[in-house]
Amino acid sequence: MKRTVRVIDVGGNGCRRADVVGNEVIDLIKTGMGEITSVEQLVPFACAHMPKNSLGVTYAVAGNISNGLITRSPQMPWLDNVNLALLTAREGVKDALIVNDMDGAVAGMAAMLPNEKYFMGITWSSGIGMRIWRDGKILSSCEGGHAPLDLSPFAPLCGCGLRGCVESICGGEAIRRRVINETEILGIKIPEGIHPCKFLDQDLVKSIPWAQDIYGLIAFGMGAFLASIQTQLRLPLVVWKGTFARAFLNRAEDAIRFHMRKRLMDPDWGAEMKFIYSPDPEKDALIGAATLFRQTYK
Repeated sequence: MKRTVRVIDVGGNGCRRADVVGNEVIDLIKTGMGEITSVEQLVPFACAHMPKNSLGVTYAVAGNISNGLITRSPQMPWLDNVNLALLTAREGVKDALIVNDMDGAVAGMAAMLPNEKYFMGITWSSGIGMRIWRDGKILSSCEGGHAPLDLSPFAPLCGCGLRGCVESICGGEAIRRRVINETEILGIKIPEGIHPCKFLDQDLVKSIPWAQDIYGLIAFGMGAFLASIQTQLRLPLVVWKGTFARAFLNRAEDAIRFHMRKRLMDPDWGAEMKFIYSPDPEKDALIGAATLFRQTYK
């Protein structure tokens, strides 16, 4: 019988638990946003009903990881300075690995795209995460979503505590807040039961100016961010995932690329950067986190 790896994907929109064999995800269980809000809830959830053939547990967490310690998790501050490996060992699970969720995602993308040796993986959802994959490894534990984009003193505040980060302008949560603020200023009422970003999409389709302006700001920000990345790394490929990635790229890719080209020393560098979606965005972080566990505990 093949040995499994238990993977817990911990994000701002809830948690997922699964057992992984190779590229196969088994017994996937999801919690909703707000169902798990403490370490005392998370660790028992992670260790419940562990298969007898399990090698151990990997936590894929949205946040900064240093030597197995979660030093900062802007979306889940209750994880700050928590040693999940130690707490998991107290539940009787000997081997536990803590990785950033984007480490898991890009490793999973690489597993499902074996012919791609050099690319950037981006999650564009409530926040923005990125990793660079080259020749079988992650180049660095970068936090691209917190790269400075707006240096003015009135730039929007980011969840990390700084102002003007890419995530504070282009992240889904930032967009939601902006839609609410813009519609209140303009005296526009968002219908009951409709998510602000869904309302934004509806008014964009109708060519309503306020919605066009917000899409223009997002395209400007993402284009400038990608130009900065491409100037340094000359990437052949970006692999996207996340709810906002598909929604905004479908409507605004041309505008994003326009702003990217305007900020490149050689506009042709923008054409070198191809865009595709993750082959399985629901499972790539789970598969990749299990892969990283097996590499760590050989």
